[in-house]
Amino acid sequence: MTQEQLGNLVGTSRQAINAIETEKFEPSIWLAYDISCVFACSIEEVFLFDKSPRKSRAESSRRDNHGNKRTAV
Repeated sequence: MTQEQLGNLVGTSRQAINAIETEKFEPSIWLAYDISCVFACSIEEVFLFDKSPRKSRAESSRRDNHGNKRTAV
C-alpha cells in the first residue's frame, strides 16, 4: 500500500502519512485509530509509543501547578 492510498483511506494526505512514518508528526488518537483499523490491528501494533524520542521531549516540556517548566528526571 502506498502512502497516498493509506492517506485516502484515512482522510489525510500522502505528506501527512510520510511525516508520521518519519516521526516528524505525531497523529491524533483518532487518526492513529483509523490507521490501525485499515491494518486490522491495535494502535500499539502500529505505533511504538514507548520508543519515540518525541515522548520524552513532550514530558520534559510539561509545567507544574505553578506554571513552571518541569524537567525530566
